[in-house]
Amino acid sequence: MRPAQNPRIARAALALVSLALLAPANAAAGENEEMADLRRMVRELQTQNRELSRRLGALEGARAVQKTRPAAAPERPIPTQDTSQSRLARWPAGAQDYPKPVATAANPLPVFASPGAAPPLPEPRDTTGLGLEQRVKELEVGWAAQENATRQIIQNTLSKIGPNINSNLALSGTIEALGSRSRDFEGTTRDTLALSTVELDFDVKLSEWLKGAVVLSFDTGTGTIFPTSNLELAPGVDRFTLDRAHIEIGDVTQFPITARVAFGALPFGTTTGVQRLDTLSLVTPLTTEVFENRQTAAGLEFALPTPPLGPPPPPVVVPPVQPLVVAPLVRTFAQWLGYTPLPQRAVRLVPVTPPVAPPPFYGSFMLYKGSENLAPHRTRIQDFNASLGFRTDGHCGVPYDELRSSLVCPWEIDVHVDYDTSVFDSRFLELAYAPFQIGRVPGMAASAKARFGPFALVGEVNSAITEARFVDGPNTPTNPGTPRNITPMAWQFSFAYQFDWNPWITEIGQQGDFLSVAYSGSKDLAGVADRINGARTGFVPQRRLSVTVGEWPMDALKLSVEYSVDWDYPRSSGGTGNVARGVFGQIQLNF
Repeated sequence: MRPAQNPRIARAALALVSLALLAPANAAAGENEEMADLRRMVRELQTQNRELSRRLGALEGARAVQKTRPAAAPERPIPTQDTSQSRLARWPAGAQDYPKPVATAANPLPVFASPGAAPPLPEPRDTTGLGLEQRVKELEVGWAAQENATRQIIQNTLSKIGPNINSNLALSGTIEALGSRSRDFEGTTRDTLALSTVELDFDVKLSEWLKGAVVLSFDTGTGTIFPTSNLELAPGVDRFTLDRAHIEIGDVTQFPITARVAFGALPFGTTTGVQRLDTLSLVTPLTTEVFENRQTAAGLEFALPTPPLGPPPPPVVVPPVQPLVVAPLVRTFAQWLGYTPLPQRAVRLVPVTPPVAPPPFYGSFMLYKGSENLAPHRTRIQDFNASLGFRTDGHCGVPYDELRSSLVCPWEIDVHVDYDTSVFDSRFLELAYAPFQIGRVPGMAASAKARFGPFALVGEVNSAITEARFVDGPNTPTNPGTPRNITPMAWQFSFAYQFDWNPWITEIGQQGDFLSVAYSGSKDLAGVADRINGARTGFVPQRRLSVTVGEWPMDALKLSVEYSVDWDYPRSSGGTGNVARGVFGQIQLNF
């Protein structure tokens, strides 16, 4: 039988054993926490590696499938017909005049790309020596480039369709928004923010000999964009109206005479009834504002001599004009914010077939029925409009690729004269002068459009050729009016310059950056007294100056800013003698 132990000794021994066991237990707990962290990191790394491996396998599998597919035949370009509405658009004949591929250090791709297939995407470089994450990134960049190239190929294919709805009908249009701050002749300052234009153009082409068009436009009914009067206008009513329409039978490139029935502006000076196509300024020139005459008319048009039959001109690749201000600033700002665009495939320039050179002599004779408001018993069709013009061009006998620094060539000139039996049938003059029963007052217009290298010039004079006699003011026995004799006239001169110009540009200001200065004036248009309230009406500024700068940051988007000044007639001529100023900004979308 073992002897009993002392209780004190037993308790002391138990305490020592407990301390000895507690110390390694605490150390083991710390080691277990570190191991748990390491195991969690390993599991996360394994999960990341599995995800990278999965992405790598998917990319390499897709690449392998693409390599096993048969190579597609090289795409051949389909020359597209130039759709420019400019009557001056023309390239010189002869293959030696067309551009050759040129590459520079700054631009390794030829400016004038070959009409063959587009260059293929570069093959991804060898990634076997790279890490897993670098290999995945390399393949993902290549995959993004391939996806973008596919989208571009689809877009290019659809662009060959263009605006065509079907084989006979094409749709295009314009949307414009305008913001301005202007002060009128009475000293009132007005701010404007408005949807100034919404236009839908339907072009119909049933054959080379039968064509037509219908143009619908949005109208707010609030008047002109540059207020020059203190008259209180009634609120406008938003509506879509028929702006222009015509039926054309014939083809002047095959036969000298065509028949035309149309609703729109009659030829008189440079006006077409579409201000944005006439000039680059936002404010309408006084010639168009005063003498734009829209009628339903029918008649004949001609162009001589008829071009000889033959193959169309060879296709030519036209180098695009690059925007210089807004687009680069936006691109730099986006990159500063961290935006990185997807890899882009170099897109070849598509060759276009230049239009057949139009005949040099052209003209028209149109019959219309004038307004019955201008004279009593005006019930028959006895008014007409006649026009005769001549156009020519040249390139100084030098190939276009040698004219990049030229300030004169290539050059184009278009001059024409117009006659109208009743200039007071214009929209502006009829609205203001119809109560005075003026009747038929004939008028003539002479204009010239020219382009010399990067410069475009327009000069025009429109005028009545006989006096209009009437009694101004309320004509009553107790308050007889004032006899007036006026011969309305308006003129304009405009100048435009194209930045980043190249000799293949046919329309100054229709791409890239441009500057325009327009100066116009009027005579005998200080206004008359309204027959109802005696207020001044029927007046335009005596002089108008507009300075416009603009840029096409994208192919179909134009931004313009303009400063415009109007000088009124002096008080001795019935005006205020004051000056009106305005600053305008516009954004225009063409589709």
